[in-house]
Amino acid sequence: MQTEKQVRTDLKKSIQKFDVKSENLEQIINSLFPTVEFSKKDVYKKTETLRHQINSFLQELENKEFPSKEKPYPTDYSVPINSGLLLYSICKLLKPEKVFETGVAYGHSSCFILEALYENDQGKLFSIDSVFRPWETKEKIGSMIPKKLRTNWEMNFGESKKNLKKLLDRERNIDIFIHDSLHTYENMMFEFEIAWKYIKKNGFLLSDDISGNNAFYDFCKKHNLKPLILKQDDGKKLEMGILQKI
Repeated sequence: MQTEKQVRTDLKKSIQKFDVKSENLEQIINSLFPTVEFSKKDVYKKTETLRHQINSFLQELENKEFPSKEKPYPTDYSVPINSGLLLYSICKLLKPEKVFETGVAYGHSSCFILEALYENDQGKLFSIDSVFRPWETKEKIGSMIPKKLRTNWEMNFGESKKNLKKLLDRERNIDIFIHDSLHTYENMMFEFEIAWKYIKKNGFLLSDDISGNNAFYDFCKKHNLKPLILKQDDGKKLEMGILQKI
């Protein structure tokens, strides 16, 4: 009921446009890590095995009925490939100790983060998610994540409104925060404001689905921050916003 109210409120407001152009993956990484030679082609090749595992998982769900306990989330919920490669690349280059994400679903984004942490041989991903509909189950959250990658993963069950601050208080300084949970203005602003305080200098806040409401825009304006915006391959949506804490 509360979620539906938030969604209705968001729909009544016009979406503000950012005064920065969206950029492709290579432009984003080159801007964030100017001393590193970066090639999307190389990253695509390095993640080939992982992407094959992800595609196999999704293919198994293709003929399953949605919504159901076997297929609680639509397969197009999954993060666009550019966003996955961005998460992998930032984690590979930054070599973070603590990465936080809200919203897991099958664990598509989590896979790219955990693959980088596994290759780095350091770091931990702290995830928060819950079940919100009758056909969703705890068992399906992160079910896409390969077994070998789960060593560096801590799943925290529950809503971010209740769990995020407690978990951040426990872990203190973090390197990366990624929002991909309930995409309402109220929830996004809550997560951004809470997480930003705990992010280390030179760390990152990333948000998926920034074009659905004005939360990311207003957060940047309030804190006088200039974001980078990742251009997706289809060119239709400004999906992911990136902020570095300088």
